[in-house]
Amino acid sequence: MLRAAAALSRTDEAGVAAAEAADAVAARLAGEEAGNPPRCDLAVVTVTPQHHDHLDAVTAAVEARLEPGALLGAVAAGVVGTVDGQALEVDEGPAVSVWGLAAPGGWVQPFRAWTLRPARGGVTVAGWPDTQPDDTILVLADPDTFPAAEVLQRLADRHVATTVLGGLVSGGPGRARYSLDGRRHDDGAVGVVLRDIEVVGLASVGCRAIGRPVTVTEVVDDQLRGLAGGSATDHLDALLSGLSDDDLALLERGGLQLGIVVDGVRDTYQPGDFVLRGVLGIDPELGAIRVGDRVRAGDTVQFHLRDPVHAGIDLTARLRGVGPHAGALLFTCLGRGRRLFEVPDHDARAVATHLDVEVAGAVCDGEIGPLHTRSVLHGFSAVVAAFGQERA
Repeated sequence: MLRAAAALSRTDEAGVAAAEAADAVAARLAGEEAGNPPRCDLAVVTVTPQHHDHLDAVTAAVEARLEPGALLGAVAAGVVGTVDGQALEVDEGPAVSVWGLAAPGGWVQPFRAWTLRPARGGVTVAGWPDTQPDDTILVLADPDTFPAAEVLQRLADRHVATTVLGGLVSGGPGRARYSLDGRRHDDGAVGVVLRDIEVVGLASVGCRAIGRPVTVTEVVDDQLRGLAGGSATDHLDALLSGLSDDDLALLERGGLQLGIVVDGVRDTYQPGDFVLRGVLGIDPELGAIRVGDRVRAGDTVQFHLRDPVHAGIDLTARLRGVGPHAGALLFTCLGRGRRLFEVPDHDARAVATHLDVEVAGAVCDGEIGPLHTRSVLHGFSAVVAAFGQERA
């Protein structure tokens, strides 16, 4: 049967931390067969920025102890891991998280993707794998050099029925670092194709809609200028003037987000119908709003506020709908965590509790997960990859 295990070490010395975490994962993967080398088809290793320069040593230590069929490693803004049965999110100080998967009968194919800029212009992605309809792609990508949103849009346009899960991870601007089977890369993306392995993906949003859905009626360059036939800023002013004191407090604390509908027009919309992007600037003189993504005339949009209560309810409901599994990876936004919930480890503990698993993963600059029938680049979300068949 499929088996997964996770461990985390906060030891200062990177190699020692990796050995501690990998040994713990090996012991749990071995189970009753302790004393024999454990089967490990995939290892996922994430480290905090304090271990940026030591990722090679970390992955070497994990390779020596688990001998995985494929090994993904990355530096992330923070890591998710498990210590003594407790699921943790660590975004300060040194930490190494190791997750191992044994999937008899499954197929794991590693890949490395990168960006090319042809002389004729445009952007081409090389190395992205071919897949079959029921495959799952697990990917860790650089937010600065890999056009994840465009790649996912191309897959949707081609009707590629493959689930993509993962996140944009780095140690900060110019400090991206990845490892694929022991080889280091400082840009692009690394990942694996999973075939004949039971994986369920879910994405939970951290925002609550305010106002009503409206149609984008004018866009100039990267500026949203028209909503519902009028000025974008006039629409926003009218919306904000009607907010309650509690919502104004959420606005001051978490900023304003724009939800963009990417999957058709409906009479009503639910939280999972939107891709969320931050509002980056407002120009009252031009009546323009600048958003952290491309918005097109004809799109349906709705403004959102980051809301910890809504975020917690939404994540719990989605996890209950999935049920217990054998293992899980969590990719949670750096805008969540203590910044949103004012308590530590919120998302990690929710996943561990409701899925009854040891959880690992990363704190991300963008999360890749499902939205209806496609995969998209989310913001302010928690994406979960649950492995193994649901257990009664």
